[in-house]
Amino acid sequence: MGLHSTVVERRNLQAHWIDPTGKPERELAAKYRNQAEEVENAGYHRLAASLRDLADSYDREAERIIAEHQQENCN
Repeated sequence: MGLHSTVVERRNLQAHWIDPTGKPERELAAKYRNQAEEVENAGYHRLAASLRDLADSYDREAERIIAEHQQENCN
C-alpha cells in the first residue's frame, strides 16, 4: 500500500465530524507541504513528491467538502 493510501485510509477509519469549511483538510495539506519541503532539503526527492501529492489530494478534498456544503445550503 502506498503512502497516500495508508495516510488517507488511516484518517478515514477515525470517526470525525466533517467541517464544512474544509479547514482540517487545508491544515493537513499545509502540514504535508511543509514536510515535503523538509525532506526534499534532506535529499529525499521522491518522498517529497509523494507528500506533495498527498497535500494536493487534501486540497481537492477540501474543495469537494466546501462545494457539497454550498450545494446542500442551496437546496
